[in-house]
Amino acid sequence: MKNFLMILVCVFLGVCGQLLLKQGMSSGGDEVDEMGEVIPRLLRAAMNPVVITGFFFYAVSAALWLIVLTRADLSYAYPLLSMGYVIVVLLSRVFFHEVVTPTRILGTIVVCLGVFLISRTQ
Repeated sequence: MKNFLMILVCVFLGVCGQLLLKQGMSSGGDEVDEMGEVIPRLLRAAMNPVVITGFFFYAVSAALWLIVLTRADLSYAYPLLSMGYVIVVLLSRVFFHEVVTPTRILGTIVVCLGVFLISRTQ
């Protein structure tokens, strides 16, 4: 149970990081259309506090993941990270008003089923 909780913390931190990165990059303007716009956009992102915070959450998640790897079977732990996909789909709808199609919902349900089956094995 302790390993499962540590994995959940890793997932939560990763999801927070992903949402913060999306928010930070969305606040920078329109999509990058030209290759010449990529470097300036990345430089602005590197100084954006929301993007920096997103990377911080990822770094903490990665550090905790290293601890998980010393304690749990990889074949058990790694598939559980896919819970992050499910949470991101739901929160993208809530925070960014993204369209979640029936196909995405079905895919999310399949991921949930897989996570449930794997979580029952340890």
